[in-house]
Amino acid sequence: MPCCKYLFALFLLFIIASLNATTRIVDINGSGQYTSIQTAINASSPGDTVLVYPGRYYELITIQTNNLSLYSLEYLTNNHDFVDTTIIDGSASSLCLRVMNSIQNVVVRGFSFTNGRGTLLYPNSQTRIENCNIYGNKSFDGAGMYIAEGTAYLSGVKIYDNYALNQGGGMYIYGYMGTVNVTFDPVNRCSIYNNRAGAGQDIVAHSINSDLNIPLEMFTVANPSSYYAAPLRALGNEFQLHIDANTAYHQEVNSDLYVSPDGDDANDGLSPSSALKTIHTAVYKIASDSLNQKTVHLLPGTYSRTANQQMFPISLKSWVKVKGAGIGETMIIGEPDPLITNQPLKVFASLDQRHIGMEGMSITTQNTDNSCALWGFREDHVMLKNVRMHELSPKNCAVIDISYVT
Repeated sequence: MPCCKYLFALFLLFIIASLNATTRIVDINGSGQYTSIQTAINASSPGDTVLVYPGRYYELITIQTNNLSLYSLEYLTNNHDFVDTTIIDGSASSLCLRVMNSIQNVVVRGFSFTNGRGTLLYPNSQTRIENCNIYGNKSFDGAGMYIAEGTAYLSGVKIYDNYALNQGGGMYIYGYMGTVNVTFDPVNRCSIYNNRAGAGQDIVAHSINSDLNIPLEMFTVANPSSYYAAPLRALGNEFQLHIDANTAYHQEVNSDLYVSPDGDDANDGLSPSSALKTIHTAVYKIASDSLNQKTVHLLPGTYSRTANQQMFPISLKSWVKVKGAGIGETMIIGEPDPLITNQPLKVFASLDQRHIGMEGMSITTQNTDNSCALWGFREDHVMLKNVRMHELSPKNCAVIDISYVT
């Protein structure tokens, strides 16, 4: 990658902008001052800029300096290719980015954050994130982004294909016992889509202080329910998420669907001969219709992470029943994710859903001493019929653990 013209443009821009601030060049290939982003950040003072050249950086980026700007070459060129080629890789075990407590006026622009535990903005921090991709991350809550009682401005950020074991596959906004202020750019719109979680597939906002307007370029579905975007409300708190998306990622299927241990998630799932493989995928794809309840039919066999890549928890959806072939015919064996083992294992989970149902199956777990069959919060009408729940380990929960249920 030629660098002379970028260096010239860089120094011309920043020398004119400020004689006091320092710009630190990071290039993994050695042509800059640093080969590590974190080393450059650690050497920075308030007002400095860290400019990163393309490459895959296996780092946990920690920002604890006020008034710091972290840019890729996308900032200088407006070339989005630099977003795709300037990658922060969390090595499947750590956060990709964290902005620490009370750190103010941080700007992050032009990166991809992937293969880690996402991005975390700590309490009382103030961060602006622009033109970034956040994908392929896995965490307990908020696998793409976790905003904890802080201020964030998001512009042109794409959050997709992330997985949260608990809640908020794409984003988890936490405002409990503090203030949180999240603003989405209405012009350079963000996109949040195709994330998965135990509950609240794309967004969960916990005890926010007011209604949250979320203008987006793309969301998962055209008319999102709490299955996709859920306000996790304290009792009596009725603040809402108002999503305005220009396009939808996928269309839900207005039909019963079939799942088989030998199926394939590339199938349409419309018949036993074209069954899907994972229960979570079937519930995700099926339409929720209060006038015509749908059923996900589980064909006989064993469903587990080891046997056929099942994803736990299996997130339940309003007006959808998950029906096995019988207690002795359909066996669900919950297993913990090997990367997230220090949390309770929920086989099925539901957050703020209506008329959910489970029928004709056996549920157990293995390789865990902390598990439950069904977890829920603020549920309305739960139907369980001919379900055997056995050999579970409700260490920090109950076999059926539902709060605020009608």
